[in-house]
Amino acid sequence: MLTKVSMLFLFLSTLAIAKEAQIAMALSKPPYIFEEDASGLECDIIREAFKAVGTDFKPIFVPMNRAENSFKTGKVDGVINKLEHSLEGFPSDSYVDYYNVAASLKSKNLKIQSLDDLADLSIGAFQTAKNVLGDKFRTIATKNQKYTEVAEQKLQVEQLLRKRVDVIIGDILVIKYYQRKLKEDLGLNEEIAIHDLFTTTSYRIMFKTAEMRDAFNNGLKIIRKNKVYSDIISRYTSTQKPTEKVNKKN
Repeated sequence: MLTKVSMLFLFLSTLAIAKEAQIAMALSKPPYIFEEDASGLECDIIREAFKAVGTDFKPIFVPMNRAENSFKTGKVDGVINKLEHSLEGFPSDSYVDYYNVAASLKSKNLKIQSLDDLADLSIGAFQTAKNVLGDKFRTIATKNQKYTEVAEQKLQVEQLLRKRVDVIIGDILVIKYYQRKLKEDLGLNEEIAIHDLFTTTSYRIMFKTAEMRDAFNNGLKIIRKNKVYSDIISRYTSTQKPTEKVNKKN
């Protein structure tokens, strides 16, 4: 457990790092990322972690397929949503968990109890899904000619509600957020069935330097200790309505 002395040491040990951290992030993905005002569950956690060690956080919003190139060419200090083995750099501790699911329309009554049941369906997934959801899903997605990935997850949910795809793959909070938003804005009022096929995915930031990685990790420890982290989680998840889960994985 962190004492006041150890928390002070964590802070002092990071004073020499850069005063601004430019981090490549995905486009708007409520409730995790609201691009228009650089807020959201993810943005706020990262901002507060850096703030705890005296560093400003500057998010750079780009499609994730461009974020990797920005990192490789040194245009940013770090990039979110990357697994340790996907880039050369210094991965942070996990700062947020995503709960990815498959979602279909209840009216279609699709029987989806395992990943194998996705093989013959048209699928709209979030960008990089094929790389982060495990080897079996990657194999199924690669073989499926009706599999697509989109950067804008509002469009992903809209495709499902307009019956343009059979299934979408994404985080449950993101799907439920856009389901409510599209009902309010466009009158798309379809019930969604949730299929629990994936384990929780922990996300990290890949940094260019060990110094900035260590500073961020120290900041995470501080905000977890002083309850700032838990307050952020509560603020964004307390507004999410309960979700009915069906066809849970074995």
